[in-house]
Formats: sequence, structure tokens, C-alpha cells
Amino acid sequence: MIHHRLRGAASLAVAAGVLTAVLPLGLVAQAAEPGAAEPAAAGQSVKTVSYQGLSLKVPSSWAVVDLAQAPDTCVRLDRNTVYLGHPGADQKCPTHLIGEKADALVVETFAGAAERADLATVAVAAGQAVPALPDSVGQEARVAFEGAGVYVTASHTSSSAAAVQRILASASVGAGATAAPAPQPPKAAAGSIAASDPASASASASAAASATPSTGYTGKAFDACAAPSSGAMADWASSPYRGVGIYIGGPTRVCAQSNLTASWVAQQSSAGWHLLPVYAGTQAAGISSSNAEGQGRAAAEAAVKLAKGLGFTTATVLYVDMEAYSSGYRTNVLNYLSGWTGRLHELNFRSGVYSSSSSGIKDMVAAYNSSSFDRPDVAWAANWNNVADTNDSYIPAGYWSNHQRVHQYAGDVTESHGGTTINIDRNYVDVAVKAPVNDPGMTNLTAGDFNGNGKKDLVAVEVSTGKLWSYPGTGTGTLGSRVMIGNGGWNGMGNLAVGDLNRDGRDDIVATEKSTGKLWLYPGT
Repeated sequence: MIHHRLRGAASLAVAAGVLTAVLPLGLVAQAAEPGAAEPAAAGQSVKTVSYQGLSLKVPSSWAVVDLAQAPDTCVRLDRNTVYLGHPGADQKCPTHLIGEKADALVVETFAGAAERADLATVAVAAGQAVPALPDSVGQEARVAFEGAGVYVTASHTSSSAAAVQRILASASVGAGATAAPAPQPPKAAAGSIAASDPASASASASAAASATPSTGYTGKAFDACAAPSSGAMADWASSPYRGVGIYIGGPTRVCAQSNLTASWVAQQSSAGWHLLPVYAGTQAAGISSSNAEGQGRAAAEAAVKLAKGLGFTTATVLYVDMEAYSSGYRTNVLNYLSGWTGRLHELNFRSGVYSSSSSGIKDMVAAYNSSSFDRPDVAWAANWNNVADTNDSYIPAGYWSNHQRVHQYAGDVTESHGGTTINIDRNYVDVAVKAPVNDPGMTNLTAGDFNGNGKKDLVAVEVSTGKLWSYPGTGTGTLGSRVMIGNGGWNGMGNLAVGDLNRDGRDDIVATEKSTGKLWLYPGT
């Protein structure tokens, strides 16, 4: 059985009792008069939702869920819903939640809210209008309404943030509000990490500081939509798993991650857990034919920023989630994944790709030896055959064979350990603890001014791919991020030399073709 994650089109599955429950004091939902429908599309009715003195007008069709009444509700950002209160530490989420984000809101007090270092926070003083939301690759932003001491975390669709912007613009502060300044991000001392998960408060600062997350591991691992609480992780110490997959961000991550902080990562690492950080990237249908590689590179940059914020260091394997897709998207997906890998290597991280064996893995196998494809360091194949090993009929024996595989062998399973039940996917991991990063084996080093800025740049040939790379000089004794200037075939060239051989004022490259002995001129531009 091949693993296919469900997309966001699933029907709303919230218990009727949650939606019809009597709301506590300070939390009100009522219909608004037709004339007050500014936050909705033309002709669409709205209702007013109030929480702790903050009122917002949302479309009447939206669900409203009181998380204080139902703390184990899965906070999903792929549904038009207003969640009131703090997301629970142990949400009951299905495992299959990779999809397109919808317009949705999480409204909660400053006090007790989870740290969200991955989000830009906009502070709005009492009486001020909400400014335009900052651009976000994760399609989320947090607004701090200081007049009520309330955060509103808004997710939006990939096409536009206009709908949630209108809702936020409708905000008003009334009776029951408690004004408070927007909290400042914690400034931990060097080497220390502040604990924000109540269950982790007993962990010592020294243990957290010394815990470096490890993504190298051989054995069983599980992944869940939302990172479990520290209490749940402690309960699962009795399980057969010592690895855990976590979704660190991305435009198609639709489970709220209230537990996932740097302190959580440090505590689980200190407890001996090995982590598989996953970035929920753009899916096949959303990849641009004209900029697929660029989108993959941008995803890698976003993933590295998120990973570093959680305490991951260079040499970490970062996985991009590429769900099953039809064959018509093959070229776009491979270009996207090639960009993902190339940029991660430039940033000194290792690359991993999670996909269905019958689509993404099969296509990467077909491109494995292509000079135009930057293949990932680790292949994570979803093939639900219930066999806990890293063998896969879609992957030839010599491919990703040096401790470079993960196999998701079962999924959508409910397991209980230590009294805690979680919905998980099961995996078997065989990934090297450490591997050389950004050491591809370079040869034919030479120097010249190839970008016309008057500073000498370094050029070199990558032995494994035959690509020619330029490392821009900065004039300060360091080199900038490398740029590919020759797409394959350069490992067949030797004796590279630089000079202005056509007298146009620009440095050119000359090289000898090893197979023929011919001398070739490559004019600089």
C-alpha cells in the first residue's frame, strides 16, 4: 500500500457538542446585521465572535470552537474556523494533514500562549488599526492586540491574505478586555534555552544547553501531525521508537504546533530522542514551471531558518514533504527537489526528501545519475508494506545505500504507550549520524573576476556532478555563497585558466577537453 496523505478537502469532523456548547463568560458568538458585513465577500453575511473583550466579524459559515471546552481538539488551519483559547498540549490529530491552508484564526490571551519564534508578530496598540500582514512563506502571521492582551494568529490561502486582513480590520475592544503590552521574545543567555512547555519546566537548563539535536539514527521512529507534549514524549519512552518526525513549518503544514519550541527540541534530544525535521513545502500542483528550482531553493532557505531557530545545527538532515502526485508534474517536482538539495548543501545542511515510492521516489531514482539533478542525501520512502526495514522495490540496491534511507512502512495507526495515545505513522530509519557537508570534492580551482565587481572570484569543478561553480570574492578575505555557472560536463575538462582572451574587458575561461585534447574558450559575460 502506497502512502498518500489526505489533502485539505476532507469534511469538517468536529464533534457537534463542541460547536453547540454554551460558551463561557467573555466568549460570545452572535450574528451581525447584514449591513455590517465588511469582513466577508460581497453579499456574504457575518457574525461577531468575542473573546476576552476582543470582537471580530467573521463569515457566518465559519465554525467557532472553544478550546477550553474541548482541549484535545486538533487545531487545523485547512478549515474556515475560529479557535478560541490555547491549543491543547495533546491534540487528537489524524496523521494525514498536509494540504493547502485556509483562512482561519486562533484567538488566545498573551498569558499562556506558546512561543512562536517562526512567526512575524505585529503589535497593535489600543485604538490603532491593524497594518498589512507581513509576507510569510508559511502563510501565517500573529497579531498582538494590546488593548485586550490577546493574540490572533491568522492563516490564509496561498492566493491572498485579503480575507483575514478584512477580519482583523474589523476588530474592536470592549468590556471585559484587559490591556497588556505585547510580550517580547525571550532573550535566553548564550547556551541556554527558556522552557515554554509546562511539562518541561523541571528540565535543567544545563541539560537543555548541552543537547544537540541528532538526525542520524538507526531504528524505529514515528511521526505525528503535531509534536506531542513533553509529558507524552516521556510516556512514549517505553515504546519501541527512539526517533520522531516533526513538522517544523511550511505553506502546507496545517496542524498547529503549540509544543514545538527550541526548549522542546533540546529536552527531547537530551532524553535520547532522534529527530526528523520535516518542512511541508509547496506541493506538485503549486510548483511553477518557470521557477521550480527557485521555489525549491526558497523552501530550503526557509527550512534552514526554522531549523536553526529550533536549535538544529549544520549537518542536520532536513526533509521536504512531497506528497504523491501524477506523472504530469514530474519535471517540475524534480527541478524543485534539485533546488532544495542544492541550496541546502550551500547552507551546509544535508538534504532529505519524503515522498511516495510510486511517485517522488520513483522519479528521483530515474534521475539519480543525471548531471542536471542534485539528488538528496537521504530518501524517505512511503510504502506501507508493514515491513520495518529500508528495502524498497522502487529503489535499486546501490542507490542511497550508505545509511541514507528512511522507510515509512505503516500509517494512520493509533498506539498507546505509558498511558498516552497518539495517531502516528511508523518508520524505520537508517541514516548516518554525521556526514561531510558541502564537501563534494572540488577540482580545477582557479580565480578571476566573473561578476564584474572588480574582486577576484574562485571557480571550481564539482567532481561528482561535473558542474562549474563560482564563489564570489567579497574583498574581505571571505567568499560568498556559490553560484552555478556551468551545468554539467566540466569533470571532462582540465587545465582551466583565466584571462581576457577576446579583449572585451571581461575574464574568460579556457579549458582542455580530456577526451579530445581540444582547447575551448568560454567567454565571460
